[in-house]
Amino acid sequence: MKNYYDVLGVTENATQDEIKKSYRKLSKQYHPDVNPDGDEKFKEISEAYENIGDEKKRQDYDIRRKNPFAGMSGGGGFDIHSMFEQMMNMGRQQKKKAPDKVIQLDVTINETFFGANKELNFLSGVKCEPCKGEGGSKKTCETCRGKGIVIQVFGTGLFNQQIQSTCPTCNGTGSRILVSCNKCNGKGLNIENQKIQISIPSGVDSGDFLRVANKGDYNTQVKSHGDLILKVNLLNDNKFQKIGNDLVYTKIIDPLSLLIEKNIIIEHPEGELSIKTPYSLSTEKPLRIMNKGFKNKDSVGNFFIKIVVEKNEELDQSKIEKIKSILK
Repeated sequence: MKNYYDVLGVTENATQDEIKKSYRKLSKQYHPDVNPDGDEKFKEISEAYENIGDEKKRQDYDIRRKNPFAGMSGGGGFDIHSMFEQMMNMGRQQKKKAPDKVIQLDVTINETFFGANKELNFLSGVKCEPCKGEGGSKKTCETCRGKGIVIQVFGTGLFNQQIQSTCPTCNGTGSRILVSCNKCNGKGLNIENQKIQISIPSGVDSGDFLRVANKGDYNTQVKSHGDLILKVNLLNDNKFQKIGNDLVYTKIIDPLSLLIEKNIIIEHPEGELSIKTPYSLSTEKPLRIMNKGFKNKDSVGNFFIKIVVEKNEELDQSKIEKIKSILK
């Protein structure tokens, strides 16, 4: 039995949170949209998380791994009928699934700080209604007899070899179109603008992926829609920056205000903050306000304020002399 702990790079004693963090890191690294060569690895990672990412499923997996006959009838004994049924199920092909559709989702700092519901517009392939996704009137392919595959036999006597390949006549569809649909021109689908409401969780970051079931393109081969995968792109902000769970703000201030103002007004997604100007202040070390960053179920980040001093006024010599005398 495959060791899903090794696949995710965690120990058997890892917490559910450690498993989740490892899965998120690896899925970002090997997602086909980011890594064209990572498709098989991404599937293996997803399979592992499906089995041990949930505490109940993880318990069942641990039991099966340590005792391959656990769960069979007969009080834990060996049941040949159950084992035979399992072997038959393993041999059956899983139902094909329509491919996922990946699009970019732009998210602002405010949307990821609070979480948000927003309307998403995108182009998607939808089933052609006039032909019900068939592409027109069809006839069963004579070459493969509707199977979509052809089997060629090579060799003689005891040394026969069978090679299975996609039917060249129907390209694996099992049928040929006699009269094409006027609306979709035989494709079985049309490209249309779609509008859906999506929920953006708080704390999402660039590179995260959100899945919306059955909202991808319609696939004429499997007769269903794939899932819509939203790749999060956190938009650049001149003032705010997200680093992990911490929120970083850049405050631009002129030298005179830094000297004479007792308080500095700081912007924050939850509202303006007024902080007392520190006696000792360095532009190299940001100010920190505890627990005012991004919140999730496990932890709360901090709010960091980077002070940038900019000179925006040219003083004449008389003013410069007055300031010097005051400072003395």
